[in-house]
Amino acid sequence: MPNLRIIGFERRVSIAFIVKGDIVEIQRIFYGGQDYPEEWPA
Repeated sequence: MPNLRIIGFERRVSIAFIVKGDIVEIQRIFYGGQDYPEEWPA
């Protein structure tokens, strides 16, 4: 997935998102160590 960004939040949550110009699209929110889909870059 091009331009995918993943940030940690509050130690237990990771937020995956894409920035397109002035728009931020939240792709998924992971809680408590959930695995990312295989097609996403590590």
